[in-house]
Amino acid sequence: MKFKQSVQLVTLIMVFFLTLTACKSTTTKRDEPLAVGPSMSGPTVAREQQTKQKQYSGIYLDVAVPVFNPGFPINKRNGEVDYEELDEMDIWPQLRRAEAKRFAVETKRAIAQTKAFGSVSAVPDANTSADLYVLGTILHSDSEVVRLEVTVVDSTGEPLDTETFEHQVSKSFFRDSMNAGKDPYEPVFDAVADYVYNLLTTMPEQRKQQIKDTTLVRYANYYSPEAFGEYLKVSIDKKDGTRFYKYELEGLPAQDDAMLQRVEMLRNQEMLFVDRLQDQFDAFQKQTDNPYRDWQEETLPEVIRAREAEMERNAKTVIGTIGLIAAIALGNNSSSTSTSVAKTAGALGSAWLLKDAYKANQNLRMASAVIDEMGQGLDLTVGPQVMEFNDQEVELTGTAAEQYMQWKTHLKKIYQLETSAN
Repeated sequence: MKFKQSVQLVTLIMVFFLTLTACKSTTTKRDEPLAVGPSMSGPTVAREQQTKQKQYSGIYLDVAVPVFNPGFPINKRNGEVDYEELDEMDIWPQLRRAEAKRFAVETKRAIAQTKAFGSVSAVPDANTSADLYVLGTILHSDSEVVRLEVTVVDSTGEPLDTETFEHQVSKSFFRDSMNAGKDPYEPVFDAVADYVYNLLTTMPEQRKQQIKDTTLVRYANYYSPEAFGEYLKVSIDKKDGTRFYKYELEGLPAQDDAMLQRVEMLRNQEMLFVDRLQDQFDAFQKQTDNPYRDWQEETLPEVIRAREAEMERNAKTVIGTIGLIAAIALGNNSSSTSTSVAKTAGALGSAWLLKDAYKANQNLRMASAVIDEMGQGLDLTVGPQVMEFNDQEVELTGTAAEQYMQWKTHLKKIYQLETSAN
């Protein structure tokens, strides 16, 4: 009876260890309502080898792809990055921030290749004017496996859908000369583009027009809430556990409205900056292409070895623990000499396995150290830009987000001066 109970105990422990090994994951909790588009208070697929149909209605939605959320763990007490957990998750901040920008550019490229949308732009954040927003979060990236969470939101603020995408790079990818210059992560971005395309194909034409109208009115409301606020109802809604700002049209201003026409002119200027910003993102992509590919190629075998070492460590730890428990169980169920010998041999064997598992863990740490050393030195630099409008030149400096904010602020000042003069 006691032996049977011991066997049951060993089985339960095996299930427990295997569950621990398989269920390590991270979750993202959003406390603030989801917000996309210009803030209310201030500036803030048909690929060549496939046969997909374009839109024929003439309603082409503009898409913004903000820099991805790097997926850093956040300390709930102070809302800052939890660096201890960051270390446990083997995330290197500088590299992950660079990936957040690179992944946005690659997603933009893949979506643009579908030729089913209007403009498709990579932007610093979601505080920009667009019809659709593709919001990405990096859940995992280690040169072998990339896992992304993507949420598509339209300008009414409503999340259309959320999906998780994963791709595992073959360990032989870089051995094939035909893959020279290719991004091993490319399939995951193509999958995201297909996903966004499929969402579009199920969208009624009336809904597309409503989205475009909402985009324009929201932008006009940013410049002049006293003139356009009556056309827009703002509320906080909830969908699938996510709170978001919802924007509903209460009407539309006349197409020949002089203030609306002025706002559309300013919006064209803002979009001109966004177009020029694409050159900055493309330059960053080119500057980081070689070092990032080198990092992927050099670390891929190390990541695979680290994963295999971790699997070996976990397996040996489980076997060693079970051996100890079995040895004790045997000793408790018999007092014979043979059982005593079995108990001692079992304990010694388990101790050896546990020691070997520790060695495997040390190998894992060494592999991680190599990866850490290789994953340094990538970040985005944005040079100063000079923008001109109405015979006025403005020099923009700082990060891409800071320059974008400076230009939006300048455009708003122009609008205020023009309206006050009339």
